[in-house]
Amino acid sequence: MKGFLVASLLTLSFLSYSQTDEVSADKQPLNPDSLVQKTNVLKDSISNKISTIKPSENYDDIDRNMRYIQEIQKENDAKKKRSAMMRIFFGTGFLIILIIGLRRKRKPKAD
Repeated sequence: MKGFLVASLLTLSFLSYSQTDEVSADKQPLNPDSLVQKTNVLKDSISNKISTIKPSENYDDIDRNMRYIQEIQKENDAKKKRSAMMRIFFGTGFLIILIIGLRRKRKPKAD
């Protein structure tokens, strides 16, 4: 009984999902000429939309963004330079303290 149900479900699925040879009225086979016409219409509409965009607005946005990025880079460079100068200052200060500490004479121990 179980095998019969599985077989009937398989045949039902094959029958319901199979393609028919009939061409319905709303689905015409593709004609190469109509396909070319549709692509030309799409191409024309895209080119019209592109031509309506003002390039000066895009250039202004790009220019403003580039100036902002350059300002951020300058600020980051200034911070890096400041931190490098501080490290150099502290390093030379500690080096001087080390040299002074090593050059000092030790007091003799009193026994």
